Amino acid sequence: MTSAAPPPGQPPLEALPPDAPATVEDVRASRRWTWVALAWAVAASIVAVLALIQNSKDNNTHTNTTATSTSDQRDVAAQIAKFQKDTNDRLDALSRRLNDTASSADLQKLDKRVSQVSNDVSTTKNDVSNQASSIKQLQSDVKDLQQRVSKVESQQQSSSSSGTTTTP
Repeated sequence: MTSAAPPPGQPPLEALPPDAPATVEDVRASRRWTWVALAWAVAASIVAVLALIQNSKDNNTHTNTTATSTSDQRDVAAQIAKFQKDTNDRLDALSRRLNDTASSADLQKLDKRVSQVSNDVSTTKNDVSNQASSIKQLQSDVKDLQQRVSKVESQQQSSSSSGTTTTP
């Protein structure tokens, strides 16, 4: 059993036959190892019971977490689906707006037409300014003529009242 030296006056343990009676020392050693094994067994059982309890708690928590997690996953999936739909709708709207916009060639034609109209307006403005000065000149000339006519008429009236006639 053990390789310890036998008590004095007894043969070594290896020399004893297998059916030899156990000594008091053998029983004590055996009892000691039984207690050690029992202590290990109790400790292992306690650890196993604690592990089962913890596992049971984790399973309950995991079940609740899984239910919550599944609900959260559905919420996230719904949010992602809504985001995708919103994004697609916005992209479609942008695409429609881009299709409705004019092409670059159309914009260049429009720009050319706007420039031409701007030039025409400037030319017309200059023409109007020139015509306005011409109109002022004509008005001034008409006033001069009216004054001359009035002068001639007044001279004619004064000479007809004096009895002399002037022939033009």
